[in-house]
Amino acid sequence: MNNFAAIKIAFQQAGIDVQSAGYSFTPYSLNTPLSFKFENISELLAFLGIDASASAKTEHITTMLAEAGLDPNTFFYVNFYKPKVAEL
Repeated sequence: MNNFAAIKIAFQQAGIDVQSAGYSFTPYSLNTPLSFKFENISELLAFLGIDASASAKTEHITTMLAEAGLDPNTFFYVNFYKPKVAEL
């Protein structure tokens, strides 16, 4: 996905900041307005604006993909959602 404009518009319409959004990984779309297919981890990192050499963040995402049973080098879906706020 070389052009992330449609994804950024979806975030604006949902009123969610990309950098603060929570997310999960699945091999399929959850059919929500913020469920997007990425071809591999490199494409996701580019969308998130993360330098692949930022090892801690890249390692965290790679671990999350592995825990979901997904290969970071093949396509997967990222399901973004509003961050959960702890109730006081």
